[in-house]
Amino acid sequence: MTLIIPERDVAELISMDEAVASVEEAFRRQARAEAVNSPRTRTRSSGSTLNAMHAILPYLGRGGMKCYMSSRKGTSFVFVLFDSADSTPLAIMGADTLGRYRTGAASGVATKFMYRGGSAILAVCGSGRQALTQVQGVASVIQVPKVRAWSPAKAHREAFCSKLREIGIDSQACESPTEAVRGADVLSTITSSRDAFLTGPRPPSLSHANICGSNRRDHAELSPETLRGFETIAVDDLRQAMTEYGDLILASQAGEFSWDEAVGLDEIVSGGKRPAPPTLFKSGGVAIEDVAVASLVYDKALRSDRRLHCDVELK
Repeated sequence: MTLIIPERDVAELISMDEAVASVEEAFRRQARAEAVNSPRTRTRSSGSTLNAMHAILPYLGRGGMKCYMSSRKGTSFVFVLFDSADSTPLAIMGADTLGRYRTGAASGVATKFMYRGGSAILAVCGSGRQALTQVQGVASVIQVPKVRAWSPAKAHREAFCSKLREIGIDSQACESPTEAVRGADVLSTITSSRDAFLTGPRPPSLSHANICGSNRRDHAELSPETLRGFETIAVDDLRQAMTEYGDLILASQAGEFSWDEAVGLDEIVSGGKRPAPPTLFKSGGVAIEDVAVASLVYDKALRSDRRLHCDVELK
């Protein structure tokens, strides 16, 4: 039997603490060659793009694929989880919430292993659908006494800060990214910006940054000069980074970054590399994160009443 888990149930079954733990373990296992990731592929046609990413996690006995179609009318996400031993399709689930949580969880893992403090003023650039899980991911691994948030639309950033205050997180809406980052210890960016909005030298207070918004080679959130100010630069997948991550690609083209400097997050989580501050994690989202968190959702669904069984006949 294959579970069909709709988006609303994924949202009820998932928690950030569990997502962070599962993503951390996925990167740790990857360093031991116990998790196999394939970079994202994209198929483009007039007005639409089909994106696909897949991985196998032998330590869970599972593999899976997330695919999502983007068009002028929006984006739809779906994830398929398999038993890697007998090839049974275990679940088909909505993957919008899944993606938000795994991206926030990856920032949490990076902050846990790359930032050396136990508490931080957090700057967040972006107030869209993934901004809240960025805060939750970081707040799950360190104390966050205050969030300083910026996004281009005043109404959006103020609504985001109101939402944070409703869940007990002190927050301040800022007029510019420079104001948001000034005095912050940790930064998370999660925007759709084409052009870098953080320029110039790295702000002196900033010890760690999670750069999560762009996975297109011609888009960036940080300028090459800003990126140059970080001592350790980690990525979730080097092969994917070299084809998709505009922040690093443009900095490399400008002579401000060399790919030899990039470190895999798996190496840091496993203890193979010790990051030197200030640190930066460039996140584009990888399939081992999706499989790890989808597997968590599936296990919780089995123990809950929120599921719909259906037979899948593939022969």
